Amino acid sequence: MTRVLTLNLQHGLSREGTATTAEQLAGAMSGVEVDVVALQEVDRGQPRSGGLDQAGVVADALGLPHVRFAAVLAGDVRRRKASPARWGMVDGAAYGLAIASRWPVVAWFVTPLPRLPIRHPVLANGRVRLRDDEQRGALAAVLQTPQGHLSVVSAHLSLLGPVAAVQVRPLLRSAATLPGPVLVCGDLDLDPWALRPLARGWQFPRALTFPSRAPRRQIDHVLARGIEIERADAVELAVSDHRGLLATLAH
Repeated sequence: MTRVLTLNLQHGLSREGTATTAEQLAGAMSGVEVDVVALQEVDRGQPRSGGLDQAGVVADALGLPHVRFAAVLAGDVRRRKASPARWGMVDGAAYGLAIASRWPVVAWFVTPLPRLPIRHPVLANGRVRLRDDEQRGALAAVLQTPQGHLSVVSAHLSLLGPVAAVQVRPLLRSAATLPGPVLVCGDLDLDPWALRPLARGWQFPRALTFPSRAPRRQIDHVLARGIEIERADAVELAVSDHRGLLATLAH
């Protein structure tokens, strides 16, 4: 039985919205038993989160020795949000995606996704502001499991529904070329009704994940191709404004 968790980590914030220490972040994973975790909104070396390697902290807490991290943004995100010069690879402070696994990673890939090229209005604190559509992307890892290759993708799509819908197509086309059964995990920012026509041929189970305290929507998903998901559970943790989505694979 293989268990895969996807979680938008919200850069390690507690449910009260405060930064967590390494001990608190590790403690939030207590009692969670998984073989693979796909993370989004992960800080590495960021001052706002105490300079932690959050993917490493989570992986150690879950007993997962094989970790890959891909930067979507480089530098101190409190000051400016800049895409890295070499997409996915950054020395120093970064923010992005991660995958941690019980099994060795035999290959891994990072891919930027298309984004809205112009600034767009958002409502913040009762005022309309213009902001850039943040760079989004995907991290894929091919794992060598006892049953053979399993490919896992961690992705985070745009907050803008129409843009997220555009991003899904290249994401799934790319994922479908990976070896073995494939899982596409992440905060896709799309409800099941919007995702269904874009993900024909993929299984994705239902469980409400957002907001964490009283979830009304499912925007976090595990999409499966070539393998069946036996069950899925939304898992409330002591971190993040999302619940994790735990998928149990039928093999």
